[in-house]
Amino acid sequence: MGKRNRAALLPTHLPQLQNLIKRDSKSYEAEFLQQWRHFQSTLSIFCLKPDEDSKELCELVTFMSQVAQCYPELTKDFSQQIVDLLKEHCTVLHPEVRKSLVQALILLRNKGILDNTRLLPLFFTLFKCKDKNLRELLYNHIVNDIKNSNAKVKNNKLNKTLQAFMFTMLESATTGNSEENAIAAKKSVDVCVDLYHKNVWNDAKTVNVIAEACFSPITKVSVTAVKFFLNSNDHQEEEEEDEDIPDLKKMQMANLHNKKSRSKDRKMDAARKKVKRKQKKGEKAENFNFSALHLLNDPQGFAEKLYSKLTSKDDRWEVRLMKMNLVSRVIGIHQLTILGFYPLLMKYLQPSQRDVTMVLVCAAQASHSLVPPDILEPVLKAIANNFVTDRVANEVMAVGINGIREICIRQPLAIDATLLQDLTQYKQHRDKSVLMAARSLIALFREINPEMLLRKDRGKTATIKMKDGSIRSVAFGEAANNMDGLQGLELLDAEEKDDEDWGDWEVDDSSDESDEDGGWINVASDDEDYVKVNMGDEEQGPEDEDDKKKLQYKVGPNGEIIKARRIGKRQLKKMLDAEEHTEITEEQRQKLLEAVKARRAEEEAKHEAAIKLATTRILTPADFARLEELKTNKEIEQIQGKKRGADDVQHDGEIDEMTILGPRKKAKQDYEQRMASIQEGREGREKFGSNKGKKERGSTTNREKARNKNFMMVAHKQSVLWKSKRSLFDKQKSLRAAIEKQKRLKH
Repeated sequence: MGKRNRAALLPTHLPQLQNLIKRDSKSYEAEFLQQWRHFQSTLSIFCLKPDEDSKELCELVTFMSQVAQCYPELTKDFSQQIVDLLKEHCTVLHPEVRKSLVQALILLRNKGILDNTRLLPLFFTLFKCKDKNLRELLYNHIVNDIKNSNAKVKNNKLNKTLQAFMFTMLESATTGNSEENAIAAKKSVDVCVDLYHKNVWNDAKTVNVIAEACFSPITKVSVTAVKFFLNSNDHQEEEEEDEDIPDLKKMQMANLHNKKSRSKDRKMDAARKKVKRKQKKGEKAENFNFSALHLLNDPQGFAEKLYSKLTSKDDRWEVRLMKMNLVSRVIGIHQLTILGFYPLLMKYLQPSQRDVTMVLVCAAQASHSLVPPDILEPVLKAIANNFVTDRVANEVMAVGINGIREICIRQPLAIDATLLQDLTQYKQHRDKSVLMAARSLIALFREINPEMLLRKDRGKTATIKMKDGSIRSVAFGEAANNMDGLQGLELLDAEEKDDEDWGDWEVDDSSDESDEDGGWINVASDDEDYVKVNMGDEEQGPEDEDDKKKLQYKVGPNGEIIKARRIGKRQLKKMLDAEEHTEITEEQRQKLLEAVKARRAEEEAKHEAAIKLATTRILTPADFARLEELKTNKEIEQIQGKKRGADDVQHDGEIDEMTILGPRKKAKQDYEQRMASIQEGREGREKFGSNKGKKERGSTTNREKARNKNFMMVAHKQSVLWKSKRSLFDKQKSLRAAIEKQKRLKH
């Protein structure tokens, strides 16, 4: 094609003109001006009837958006014209025209010609259009554009503008309650949730915008917001999921013996990059985020407002249960007081109630140490009367006892000793799930308040702790760990000092040397006023006689020495009368008094050191983990023979439904369930059986082979050459015969 013919086609062939303008914009400026004037006239005509389909306008808009960066001065008003057209006629435009206009704006935004502060509010408004494909296009662009804008540095100006705009859209949907506003509000909440999960908008303002959506009269909007708060901790991004990491060693070994090729080299390079990317990802510091519920500005107001929605009974049961779960979780995390919530739960504490295990979960999550015990006591009695009876199934009894246990973990004062001792009688029940539930309740109260248990249920460890005073019941409103400093912090400090002195450590062989004084004092670890003294002469006798003479003495309030107990080989044989006095010498009395004073001074010094250490040192998560390990080791050393203690319990936050259900025996499947399981196992595999008769058998005929053969293989044959040398008469005769044959086949 010559240059003249090509120039003549340019005004009507826009893709070719677009290609030429991108190559040399100055040479084709006249042609562009011609198309620009044509676009302006077409746009003016279209605005008279905006509901009609205009293919010509779509082509011109696409062309202008592609070459707008080549003529920035001429096209400076182009983007604003498209924005104004969409604002005025977005609901009446033809779907194809509207989609072309949106795609043109997205292209201009990707090229940096259009600012997102002008574009994104318009796109949120376009969510009102009843066009599913358009809404999906808008949603993907909004999320990706905001993510890219905040990739390097937080774009606070854009974020504040869009968050305020979304808040106004939610309010308009609440007041107007039209279908278009509902769709726009739902999509706005979806954008906020998606950006929060991508760690783009993870601030308190975003969380509170979503919190306002929980009170929306539109069910879809409120359910989306409630689900966000219930599942924000468990959400896993698809981009952050672990990839299938290839085995580099196996691939390298295979390449040693296989034939080299470029495709295998590319696969090997891709595998190396994937492994390096995984290693870099693992080396990055883990990003800890607060739960969304911790970012609420007014948790008390939020919970009370959501609780008032529960009392209205306007929603379905599934929606009410989700809101009930959210209210209970907010109450438990922030330790709020909403006394009317617990009588509301009592109405649903029936074994026949649907999803009753989730109701029990809500009751446990809403319990904490600041809830008055007289408010929770009716809840526990309702669970015991309805679930823990002989009239119900064993699974129901286990669920009831587990629910009571979860409530008592958070508020032990809610249960009285009579009810607790009645529940512990199920420790010998014939059903294993009930038995384990009762024993878990016993193990819990052995740790927190063994005095409420029967003497036979307390166990050795709890009895010893009760006698030495290490366990005490906590009154209502009192903190469980009411002490100065951090418990066990001196263990961590002592371990670090030992590590520092490890290089200078030497074996001490002076353990066999005897004390020069002959008399010795052994300070016990159970009671601060008890000391052990040797009542014999300076020359010690045999070991058995020495053990008989070891007595433990207590210093009385007036300085007198009181014999309290006898120490033998078993360390604690028999408690003696506290009023029985033993005559000892004045020298031994002074030694006892000095030992007690030294003991008290040492404990005061440790206490002051612990307070100073807690106020001057910042502990890392690794220090806390090591501190828990040291405290556990110390307890193991102090209490030998302890089989196992109570389970590690979580005193606030979320409760898993399986915790309430407990371990359950797998029920026998019926015929339908077995067949469904069999069919599920057969998915994705070949049908079992012989392959005989399933594959195509036999070969093709010679005539079919000749018809499908390549022409160059048969071009030299006489039959083919004869066809090309036929006369006109023979060709007409063959054509008439073929036509007659086709007619006969049709009839």
